[in-house]
Amino acid sequence: MRFLAVVFLGLALVACKTDDRPEGLMEREEFKETLLDAQLIEARLNHEMILEQMKTLPVEKYYEELFEKHQVTKEKFEKTFNYYTEHPDLLKEIYDEIMTELTLRKDSIL
Repeated sequence: MRFLAVVFLGLALVACKTDDRPEGLMEREEFKETLLDAQLIEARLNHEMILEQMKTLPVEKYYEELFEKHQVTKEKFEKTFNYYTEHPDLLKEIYDEIMTELTLRKDSIL
């Protein structure tokens, strides 16, 4: 009986564990969607630079529009990105989901 009490106490402690993420970060799903759009911006910039041979690229404009669309500040996005770079296993999960989403989008176009 005592063993069961210890097991239940352990489960309760795990269930009550607080999120160890620092305050002021974007929610995971919000960050993932913003990062996905940032990847699309980078692809667009590469396209414009290589194929269209543009000399000046409106990088800041594109990112300002991104942050406005997702209603997040550049600072909050960067703080969140830095958190995930310090937790590469979590960042890999997000990038895997982004790659899956981009593949689905590409397949739906073709």
